[in-house]
Amino acid sequence: MALSELYTKYNRVWIPDAEHVWKSAEILKDYTSGSNYLEVQLEDGTELKYALDTANGQLPPLRNPDILVGENDLTALSYLHEPAVLHNLKVRFVESRIIYTYCGIILVAINPYKQLPLYGDAIIHAYSGQNMGDMDPHIFAVAEEAYKQMARKNKNQSIIVSGESGAGKTVSARYTMRYFATVSKSGSKAHVEDKVLASNPITEAIGNAKTTRNDNSSRFGKYTEISFDKSYQIIGANMRTYLLEKSRVVFQSENERNYHIFYQLCSSVDDPEFKNLRLLTADKFVYTSMGGRTDIDSVDDKADMMETRRTFSLLGRSRSPAAIMSLSGKSASSFSDYHLGVFCELLDVSAEDVSRWLCQRRIVLVAETVVKPVPQKRAINARDALAKHIYAHLFDYIIHKINTVLQFPGKQHTFIGVLDIYGFETFEVNSFEQFCINYANEKLQQQFNLHVFKLEQEEYMKEDIPWTLIDFYDNQPVIDLIEAKMGILDLLDEECLFPQGTDQNWLQKLYNNYLDKNALFEKPRMSNQAFLIQHFADKVEYQCKGFLEKNRDILPEELVEIMRVSKFHLLSDFFQEEELGLTLNRGIKVRPARPSVKPANKQLRTTVGNKFRSSLYLLMETLNATTPHYVRCIKPNDEKLPFEYDSKRVVQQLRACGVLETIHISAQSYPSRWTYIEFYSRYSILMSQAELGLNDKKQTCKTVLQRLIQDSNQYKFGRTKIFFRAGQVAYLEKLRSDRLRGACITIQKHVRGWSQHRKFLQMRAAAIIIQQTVTAENLKRAWAAVVIQRYVRGHLVRQVYQLVKVATVTIQSHTRGWLARKRFRQVETAVVLQKYARAWLARRRFQNIRRLVLNVQLSYRVQQLKKKLEEQSRENHGLLERLTAMSNARVQDMDKLQKLEAELSKLANEKISLEQQQKMNKEKKKVFACNANIFICVRIVENNIAIQKKDHEKEIEALNVESRKLREENVSFQKQIEEQGEVTQDLQEQVLKLTKHVKVRTKGCWLHHLTITFFFLLEKITEVTKQLLGDINDTEILLASDDIQQISEDGDLLFAYEGLKKATRSVLAIETHYQTQRENFEREVQSLKFQIEHIQNENSQLQKLFQEENDVNDAIRQEVARLTTENMLIPQFKQQVSELQRQKHELEVQIAEQACEFEEQLDVKDRLIKKLENQIKSLLASEIASQTPAPAIPKEYLGMLEYRKEDESQLIQNIILGLKPRGVVVNMIPGLIAHILFMCIRHADYINDEGKIKSLMRAIIDSIKKVVKTHQEDFDMLSFWLSNTYQMLNCLKQYSGEEDFMKYNTPRQNKNCLQNFDLSEYRQIISDVAIHIYHQFVTIMEKALMPLIVPGMLEHESLQGISSMKPTGFRKRSTSIYEDTEACTISSILQQLSHFHSTMMQHGMDIGLIKQAVKQQFFLVGAASLNGILLRKDMCSCRKGMQIRCNISYLEEWLKEKDLQSSSAIDTMEPLSQAAWLLQVNKSTDEDAQQIAKMCTELSPVQIVKILNSYTPIDDFEKRVSPSFVRKVQVRTGSAQLMLDTQYRYQVIFPFVPSPQALELIQVPSSLKLNFLTRI
Repeated sequence: MALSELYTKYNRVWIPDAEHVWKSAEILKDYTSGSNYLEVQLEDGTELKYALDTANGQLPPLRNPDILVGENDLTALSYLHEPAVLHNLKVRFVESRIIYTYCGIILVAINPYKQLPLYGDAIIHAYSGQNMGDMDPHIFAVAEEAYKQMARKNKNQSIIVSGESGAGKTVSARYTMRYFATVSKSGSKAHVEDKVLASNPITEAIGNAKTTRNDNSSRFGKYTEISFDKSYQIIGANMRTYLLEKSRVVFQSENERNYHIFYQLCSSVDDPEFKNLRLLTADKFVYTSMGGRTDIDSVDDKADMMETRRTFSLLGRSRSPAAIMSLSGKSASSFSDYHLGVFCELLDVSAEDVSRWLCQRRIVLVAETVVKPVPQKRAINARDALAKHIYAHLFDYIIHKINTVLQFPGKQHTFIGVLDIYGFETFEVNSFEQFCINYANEKLQQQFNLHVFKLEQEEYMKEDIPWTLIDFYDNQPVIDLIEAKMGILDLLDEECLFPQGTDQNWLQKLYNNYLDKNALFEKPRMSNQAFLIQHFADKVEYQCKGFLEKNRDILPEELVEIMRVSKFHLLSDFFQEEELGLTLNRGIKVRPARPSVKPANKQLRTTVGNKFRSSLYLLMETLNATTPHYVRCIKPNDEKLPFEYDSKRVVQQLRACGVLETIHISAQSYPSRWTYIEFYSRYSILMSQAELGLNDKKQTCKTVLQRLIQDSNQYKFGRTKIFFRAGQVAYLEKLRSDRLRGACITIQKHVRGWSQHRKFLQMRAAAIIIQQTVTAENLKRAWAAVVIQRYVRGHLVRQVYQLVKVATVTIQSHTRGWLARKRFRQVETAVVLQKYARAWLARRRFQNIRRLVLNVQLSYRVQQLKKKLEEQSRENHGLLERLTAMSNARVQDMDKLQKLEAELSKLANEKISLEQQQKMNKEKKKVFACNANIFICVRIVENNIAIQKKDHEKEIEALNVESRKLREENVSFQKQIEEQGEVTQDLQEQVLKLTKHVKVRTKGCWLHHLTITFFFLLEKITEVTKQLLGDINDTEILLASDDIQQISEDGDLLFAYEGLKKATRSVLAIETHYQTQRENFEREVQSLKFQIEHIQNENSQLQKLFQEENDVNDAIRQEVARLTTENMLIPQFKQQVSELQRQKHELEVQIAEQACEFEEQLDVKDRLIKKLENQIKSLLASEIASQTPAPAIPKEYLGMLEYRKEDESQLIQNIILGLKPRGVVVNMIPGLIAHILFMCIRHADYINDEGKIKSLMRAIIDSIKKVVKTHQEDFDMLSFWLSNTYQMLNCLKQYSGEEDFMKYNTPRQNKNCLQNFDLSEYRQIISDVAIHIYHQFVTIMEKALMPLIVPGMLEHESLQGISSMKPTGFRKRSTSIYEDTEACTISSILQQLSHFHSTMMQHGMDIGLIKQAVKQQFFLVGAASLNGILLRKDMCSCRKGMQIRCNISYLEEWLKEKDLQSSSAIDTMEPLSQAAWLLQVNKSTDEDAQQIAKMCTELSPVQIVKILNSYTPIDDFEKRVSPSFVRKVQVRTGSAQLMLDTQYRYQVIFPFVPSPQALELIQVPSSLKLNFLTRI
């Protein structure tokens, strides 16, 4: 099918756009041949007529179907062109948040400007061992591919990382080296991997700087060779650098910085170690402050300095930082006397000489030498040249030292090189550095094009497809323009040879040689100081200013001589090496007849351009000798915003880095390539029944394709793949969509027809029923019934209305009456309220007057009470003094008691020492003497105690007398308080009488009597007030009386209370003071009571102590009497002992005499036994012949096995070391070996032989360890010994004699418990051995299961016909699902699990231990499957979720079949189950987001977001997850862990399970060859 036929209605195309580069549009009308325009509609709804280029016949690029957008490999796209690549990268980066994408052999890495959880050790292990197409694109996948090809083909590899500054080249190169260091860990102690990684911070410190585009830009190229040995472990590394930007040392543009090391040193200015360097802050130096800001946001230079120093120490070079710091002083020095002096002091050179030759120059003529001063500008240039030279030498020196540390003994087997080199650069002002960088990129692009061309040719030859020449861009002309003979570099070197050569002269030579003669060289229109070169990526304008100076890179010879004689050896070595190199390059030196003119500079022969060209040749030779892998880093925007995509910047970099060239080469021939299995699975819907019936799938694909696409030139059949021209896959997708759409329409048609037909049949049946039942008579009856119903309903409604009306009228009448009565009661209530209100006012006035009178009375009585309280307080002070004296006396008594107790303890100690002396003395006289001394001491002690007791009793009596006196005084105080209370009651009674007297008065004469009473009381109040308030002067009293007189004249008695406020305030104060004193007094009395009680308690304690002393004395007396009687019996005991010894000696003599007789008797008995055995055999033979068995005599065994000490090694050999789990009867009884060993242990315990039991336990443990170590990969052996070790542990617990374990035993088993030894320590050791066996056992199972999990759980189609494969592009998957060989399925996993289970059951393993092992394996299946989903975008689809849930149900059925539901193994797969559910659920609305947050509790937010971003529709009917929905789900907080740790192990538990097996019934099988064991 022709490509122009695809421009039909509803198809979409890409049209150019100034802002977004390309914009999508939908075709509104089919394109006809010869048309000048194309009617399209943009995504915003704008319709336009897009003009076509009729001259070239080019149509706008077609847009790929949405089903192909977002693929891992750009070569999987049907339409391969620039807008398709740009859009696919945008969809993956912005919507799916995926930064890596394959483009054939290239890995495109877009800098996210954000830390992502993609580089942990778990992800490294996930990619380790995987083929490149099996997982999502990743930098680790490229590193693994390089490592795998090196190991398989024994060929060196290279990883070329390139890109613009700020695109992430350095980080990508660092991650590749980290991957190699992790997957190829060596067991040596050299830690070469750590040293390789440690070189990165050092090179970044001395070679990276901040630019306008990148805060950590590498200003040099670096090629790191990581060397491997024959076992492919890292043994060393070597680093080569290219074109260090030396000019940055002396000049930086605005918003840029110098190299990081200078700022790190300046930030450590306060460090004591750097004081001698005379450092200042960075803004004080010219070289570090040219760019403006000296710091970088979110970068701590001081912390980076500590990291740099740490890595220097790790590499073993502790002196290198000092060298850097020393040289930084000169590099940062400005041209002043102070800084010049510091510079010379640090480098140990002559300040006078340096100053002289910086400001002067020497001209050597034929006859004389002239010294001439130079201009300031030239002096500054000389200073800058010196700084650049020293820094360049320092840089090379550090790289050399790093290589020295990373050197390795021996010979490398292979290596992997990582090239971190600058990408194509173009700035507003491009100089010599950009020219060299772009020259290097031209060479790399040429090598890349040839490699891609070669791979394409190999692919065609491999598939037996005719190879046709492909037209691609060849940049050899540009390279010739630069490096060929008389090229730009040669002309530059030629101009540098002339002392008076200038940049303008060189530029004029370029104009003369290439202008109008080479299409790749141009002259700018508006400038005579620049030239243009058409590079493969873009046209670049170079300014010629500075080319010669930078290419020469000269330094005055006088300054070189000064540096050479420096006493700072590091500096002098730099220039000595330079002289040595020049001398070696000269060859044989011939002395001329007459002196020649000394050249001004010895370095003219080797220019920078020449050196760079030579190093570039060596690099290209290395790369051509290796297998290259390409990583292209892309910078998505210049503002460094996370996940922001600037199409203009991205497409510019894609054109520059060769990605689009790869697409162009692929699109020239057959870009789309599908395997036959992929094609058959995807497009089986387009096949007929006859074609599906063919057994040969390959032939079926050919037949279908020939029928669908008539033009055979649009596709080619290879051996394993089908090759398609551009657009053919999109055409097939269109046919597939049309077929699916037609099938949907057919299904809808039949369903709707069936539904309508069903409704028609229902209506037809209803009509027939109506027709059958309805007649004219029925209609009349129905009408009559309706009329009757109408009248009856009317009558009923009228009745209800009448009832409601009567009820309403009744309610209204009652309501109105109630309201009238309520209004009347309100009027009557007002009168009553007035009456009570007036009465309340009158009562209030009376209460105020009564309160005034009571206050006056109380004030007088308070004064009296105050005097009494003062007297009582004085008495209380006296009592307190007496109590204080008593407490002091009590303290003295307590001291005496403590002294007595000390004497008692001393006597008790003396008694103990006396008892010991009594035991040690064996002679009777000494014993009696000791007893006498004891009696004397006891008597003395008794007398002392009696005397002290009498003294204490006297003191106690005195204390009791004093306490009685205190009680009496307390009683008297209480009486006084009661008397005062009575006085108070009298005052209150008088007040009550006055109030009663006032109430008796009549209402008419109330005012008159009250006035008289008031004046009468006023006089008394005045007198009392004068007595109480002696400090108030008479004037105030007179004023008060005047106020009262005025009150009486006015006739308002209520204001009398106001006139007496001043007097009552002092009365109230006195009353409160009295109350506080009373409360204090009560507290003091209460404290005295407590003290008395405390003294009484102490007295009782003293009495108890005296009683205890008496008891001790009685015990001493009894012990002395007992010892006396025992000492009298000692001679009798001695006689008995001597008699027993004599009898023992006689018995030993008798035993020795009878030993010979016993041996003779044993020989006789042995002969008798052999004779009886022969008779028994003859009897057995006769019984078998007669078939009349005789009853056997039962024997009772003790459950022990006896063996000799010398048979221990044979026992261990036969039952442990030489035992094989298969082919013997050891599996008949679970844990038979453990029971046999324990029965041997029981016998050693029974005979109480400690040495034998220790030797046997050590031999058992060591032998089991040895067997496990020898067979650590043998699953059967590990299962067998895990079961027996666990059974041995249970036996040691069951028969230990501990109550916690014995309660599970039978009475017979309790008789078999150990009696003499405690083996709890050995139980712990055996438990540790069992844990070790279990972990090794689980590891073996994991190794067997791991290769089956992803193919069986994720890739295999458990539900046939649901999944639909999609093309994978250049990176084909290597798993078996695309091959004709047998694939791993869920049945493979179940079979492996069944094998594990049957083996464990066969060896009698406890069911609890089996459940733990199964749970661990289910966790591995769930974790590995979930990790596979997270790292494989093609697994994130709705149909794949259905497959996974189906597989989980199979595993659950297996658990039910094996009766292992209680193991909670299925719970470990909950994260996988939730992930499968997440793939199937709707993902569009807020309710969906809430449901996801509620259901996916076992998934972390990072995992949920990763699955949603990776969700890939299989068909056009599905929709992608929108970024807005992902943001809704992302709100939830939680763990930031992406991958599950497949190495995680659940803690193993060995529960105690008593064995029901009786030891007495166990028999040793003869196959074990343990005839030397004897059942007891």
